[in-house]
Amino acid sequence: MSRMLPTQKAGLWPANKPGHGTKRPAGDANKGRDEFKRVKMMNARTILSQPSESSLKNGQLDVAAFVSSRKYEIQQLSASMRKSKAIQKQQTFQVVPRSLRRRAASHHVRFLPPRFRERAQQEYKDSGVQMTPKKRQRITRLHLRRDTALKLRYFARQRKAYHYNRKRSTYSVGVNELATKVVMERKFKGRQKDKTWLPTHLWHAKRAHMVKKWGYVIPSHPNEKCFRPTHRASQNGSGIVFDTSYYATMILQGNHDGVLNIVNVISKGKACGKTYLLGDRAFEGPIYNVYKEPADDDSIQNAIGEAVIYFEPTTELHDDLATRKSRALIRVHPATFDDTWKMLLSLVKMTREQELHPDPGIEVQDCRFAIGSIDIFGPKSLKVIGHNLRLNLEKDATVHEAWSTATAAGDPKLIPLGAVFPLKFFDPRTISTPSRDRKLSSWEPHDVSKQALIYRSLNEITRHLGSRTPSPLFTIEGRSIRVEHAKIAHGRLQQRRTASSKAVDATSGSQILLKKESLIFIDDVSIPAIMIRRASGGISLLLPWQWVAIFFKKLVIPAYTMYGGLQQSHQILSERMLPYFPDDYPGTSAGLIEEKENMTLHEKVWKSRPKSKKIIYDTLDLRNGEKKGEVGNPFGCDWQYLLRSDAKGVYDPSKQLAKQQKDVTIPDSSAAGSSTDTVTEESSKTPLSAADEPWMITNLSRILSERNKLRKELNLSTALFTVQIIMIGRGVPSPSARVYAIPVKDRSRWMQLKRNRKIVPESSEYPMCPKSGFLIGFITTGGFNLKEGKGSGIASLSWAKVEQNGGFNYRYCIIRDVGERIGRLALYKPL
Repeated sequence: MSRMLPTQKAGLWPANKPGHGTKRPAGDANKGRDEFKRVKMMNARTILSQPSESSLKNGQLDVAAFVSSRKYEIQQLSASMRKSKAIQKQQTFQVVPRSLRRRAASHHVRFLPPRFRERAQQEYKDSGVQMTPKKRQRITRLHLRRDTALKLRYFARQRKAYHYNRKRSTYSVGVNELATKVVMERKFKGRQKDKTWLPTHLWHAKRAHMVKKWGYVIPSHPNEKCFRPTHRASQNGSGIVFDTSYYATMILQGNHDGVLNIVNVISKGKACGKTYLLGDRAFEGPIYNVYKEPADDDSIQNAIGEAVIYFEPTTELHDDLATRKSRALIRVHPATFDDTWKMLLSLVKMTREQELHPDPGIEVQDCRFAIGSIDIFGPKSLKVIGHNLRLNLEKDATVHEAWSTATAAGDPKLIPLGAVFPLKFFDPRTISTPSRDRKLSSWEPHDVSKQALIYRSLNEITRHLGSRTPSPLFTIEGRSIRVEHAKIAHGRLQQRRTASSKAVDATSGSQILLKKESLIFIDDVSIPAIMIRRASGGISLLLPWQWVAIFFKKLVIPAYTMYGGLQQSHQILSERMLPYFPDDYPGTSAGLIEEKENMTLHEKVWKSRPKSKKIIYDTLDLRNGEKKGEVGNPFGCDWQYLLRSDAKGVYDPSKQLAKQQKDVTIPDSSAAGSSTDTVTEESSKTPLSAADEPWMITNLSRILSERNKLRKELNLSTALFTVQIIMIGRGVPSPSARVYAIPVKDRSRWMQLKRNRKIVPESSEYPMCPKSGFLIGFITTGGFNLKEGKGSGIASLSWAKVEQNGGFNYRYCIIRDVGERIGRLALYKPL
């Protein structure tokens, strides 16, 4: 009889080997490995002991035998501790953070970060494994000649690029005309013919997936998996940094009345409050195209998109401001830049013809390639800025203390919405990099006294910095005077570090402004920056275009911060239940263009799949009594189908949407149970006109309170409004999912799902999805919300369809994904 191994007794696998009479079950592979590891761990922690009865003789203790027995147990205890420690030991390349791991790090220590190399070197010596030697090429005379030729070519290119960089401008500003595109790297000029690189393009291109959008090459997402790390960094971590220099910045300057009138027209008077005119707050909200039909001044149907408007700080408002020169900084999304620029040029031309005070003349500057920006999200964004950057405050201890207090908490939520702080920083390259092991401490968000202290500290900083003094970012001279300093190589700064250390040792150190380890001198230039508290919960730093890459690298180098792209920005806003531009703005031209591009892309991907690997939408049976097929276009949000279909869900492409909704029966929204089943069909064959395009309702509460009055002025039949979608129970909404109103007769059955979670879609008690006549909107952003722990999304609903199917008092709806027949219960909340 053969002797069985201990692992066989534990039941890890049969006594016979696999393939010789007995096969190991396929599903027990992982289980066997886990059991084997558990037995191995138990054996390592088992301590053998010897009974002590041998040391007792006739009730008396035999000291020699007792000590001998205890000696054996002590030896076994020490051996068990060594085994337990060795079995749990990890190699150095297993301890390295995921973002710093390299595949070749297990073969040579040179692929590990410097702080891990000494430990890895010792592990190689203890294990007896030799490192893979670095291959050396055979040196021949031909090889030396080839290297010499390559070096000469390289130096020739560098010389040409140096002279080119000296002649060319590193920034571009257009006055009443578009600015000339900036070429970031001369040797990559051919790659930038039809697109523009961001200041951090070379840094991102090695670490992220790049996409071409809106005329820029923008990072889409990092190469490594980052869905959950993005959530942690934005909710509980130190922060996530974005290069948002692709946002278009324009400066409107001229006499105060002319600038104020233009801003008043494009914002419908919302950006002309006293706090905005003084420069204490920045306006963030929608702007409107005054030249788009309908041309009524009070119309809100022509929204272009979101914008940030910031007036140049001034001391106080006087009556003689008509002749004073004023400036306003306007920052818009690149998808809306063309419409905004054309509108501003037309308004400037009209104002110049009508203004009574031609000096100074009003003008608009294109500063897309002169002013960049960095956005930071996270509960410790302020602390990240204060920990890595230094303010130029001219030895003011009070302001130093106030800045330290303000950045101690780190959460931008402590700053009032729209608060603006004009700051001046030293060159980040002159500051020693903070310790990578240092973690930023947390703070108590419910400490009211601490919040008040931080708010007072930030106000004190603005007073000392001169918040009523214009920022150099508003002027061309203020931005261009610091261009040459940004070109200084980092090696020259390191040489100055060595020279400055020797000078401090030899002298009293009066020439150094801060610490000896820094490179800051009194004659160094200060980089202007404008810090704005955004409505999305983050912080925006407006910087000169040449300094964006330098500041970005300084903020993202520490181990406790991460970088992101367009997908991460979309994810952060969706977790906070906020709309993302332009995806969640289908009532704008940019939103419709974005949706059309997504539909084309999804259809292309669908057609490339084999028939057995894709859903045939024409054969989809919803089992609700209607004909087979998906409702509307299955590849996206079909707004034309939603607005042109009648109450029975019949799509009529020739239907004309009435201006005053004379032919649409709209019940009172107070009657939550009312619904209409018929609607008068139009006999005209007029196609969809520009006035009948969908438009966004930016102030839903006002429309609800004055809907009877505004119904005569606005075309509410094409109005869309944005809502939050919160799933009740199971289910995760996906983009382009259909949103249905619940029929009155089926509400009790759907509400039963809220009370009884045991009813599954396969059971007979589960209600069927409503018919296409109850379609009220589409999901524009959807997915699993890690913050809420369940599915959520952003949707756009039709005003007319909601009123036709029960009004606004009943907020429950049904969500059905594209290609599925099962509906899920959800709740919507208007934004």
